[in-house]
Parts: sequence; structure tokens; C-alpha cells
Amino acid sequence: MDDELVVHEDDIVSAKPMGLLETTRRQEAIQLGFDLNDPEQAEAYRQAQEVALLVKERIRDINPLRVAIAGLILLLFVGLLASGWYWMIPRDDVEIHTVYMQRGGHLVMTELQNDGSRAIHDVVVEVQFLDSQDVLIQTMRIEADTVKAHSSVAGDDLEMMVLGYTVWEEYTLRISVRYTMFDNSQNFMEVNHVVGTYATEFFVDQVETTTKLF
Repeated sequence: MDDELVVHEDDIVSAKPMGLLETTRRQEAIQLGFDLNDPEQAEAYRQAQEVALLVKERIRDINPLRVAIAGLILLLFVGLLASGWYWMIPRDDVEIHTVYMQRGGHLVMTELQNDGSRAIHDVVVEVQFLDSQDVLIQTMRIEADTVKAHSSVAGDDLEMMVLGYTVWEEYTLRISVRYTMFDNSQNFMEVNHVVGTYATEFFVDQVETTTKLF
């Protein structure tokens, strides 16, 4: 046949004999735990049927393309908020990364990372190498007028090789950093790390973070 017979579900329901429809209705109500002889339960069952029909009609109206577009818009909105926090909101976020290695002596390498959204100024980083009696053996220090946002400072001035001291003893790395933040306030951190137990150690020290929304 060239023509297809299309019958809507609602047409099938409406075409059922009234007796059969009523019997089916009562069976469904019993299965759901409703007593149609009780007026209150009969009314509750009727309202439940209306809600089910409304939900069914809404599901028919859902367009998968609209759902996909809505999801994409939501992702773009979340990404915009995240990028605003990372790039635009005034925020300082400074970390000091330090590597200690035993290589014919004691090798110490340090890097300052400014992951904040604003530059920091008047930066001073100092690393001291002390013995177990807290006596200073060697030190390295770097000063920078400005460290731009999302940049780092490393290099020869933040590398130190300590020779002539056994690797069988424990030592202390005293790391300090001082700088001026975007709001002209000062930030300072000093930490101590005991080294010498392992041939290689890695430390990440987070300076207290400041964020200004207003």
C-alpha cells in the first residue's frame, strides 16, 4: 500500500468502549494503590493522571537540538566565569618551587611563580642553607622590581651549589619571599625544610593568597 495508516495513541484510547476504558482505569488505579470508591483517593488519582499527561506532552515538545544548545550555552557561561576569575579579578597567587639534590654536594634550585592576575613589585626571594646547628653555610638571593602576572622568575641567581659538606647529615633550607601586592600591601612568607634524608626532594610553598572582588 502506498498510503500508511497513522493512528495517534490518544485516538486509540478514545476509540475504546467505555466499559473497557473504565475497567482499565480501575485496574491501573488498583496497581498504583488508589481506591476509586474513596472520593479523596479518586480525586488524587485523577490529579496524578493529569500530571502524568502534562509531563508526557512536555516530553513530546522537547527538541534535542535545543537541549544541546542550552548545554553549550551553560558551558560557555561557566568558562566565562572561570576566565574572569583567572584573568580579570584582582588576585595575587605566588608559589615558591624548590628542588634539592645531592650531586657531588648539595644542589638547590628555586623558582618563583606568579599565577595571580596582577603583577607584583619589589620582589625579594632568599634561600639559606644551614647546618643542623642552625649555622648559615651559604645563601642565594634575588631581587626584582616587577614580576608580571602569569610569569615566573628562575635562573642562575636562584641556583646554589654547596660543596665541602657531607651528604650524610641533615640540613635546613630556609626560604623567604617578600613582595608588594596589587593593592600596595606587603606580603611575606618564610618556611623551613629539613633536607639530607633523601637524595632528591621537591617543595612547593604557597604564599597566602589575596583576592579583591570590590
